[in-house]
Amino acid sequence: MSTIRDRGLVKWQAALIMPEHKALNKKLGEVDYFLNKKPILDEYQVEEFENNINYAMEYHLPIRFRLHNEGNQQKFHGYCVYIHPVTKELRIQKKDSSFEYIQFNEIIDVIVED
Repeated sequence: MSTIRDRGLVKWQAALIMPEHKALNKKLGEVDYFLNKKPILDEYQVEEFENNINYAMEYHLPIRFRLHNEGNQQKFHGYCVYIHPVTKELRIQKKDSSFEYIQFNEIIDVIVED
């Protein structure tokens, strides 16, 4: 009488796993599929953002930004003090009088608080 010796999933795995294979498997396991992709903005939305920022700077109004940073969305609040034209970087003054720098291409939404 012979018994069947089924090894389950072991028979489908490699007999030898190299360090490169192990590192690749670990890297593939770390991919977060729940990160949000940056929405595609058309030129009218970008122009509206620019107009809102200029309006807020002119009348010194607070602005709420929604930013896309490495797959995560962040909300940011403050006053826009300066726009660097070459690097397209905004200098934002927070409530505690500290400054934060934001890249214009990270902006998803701009809301001026009247």
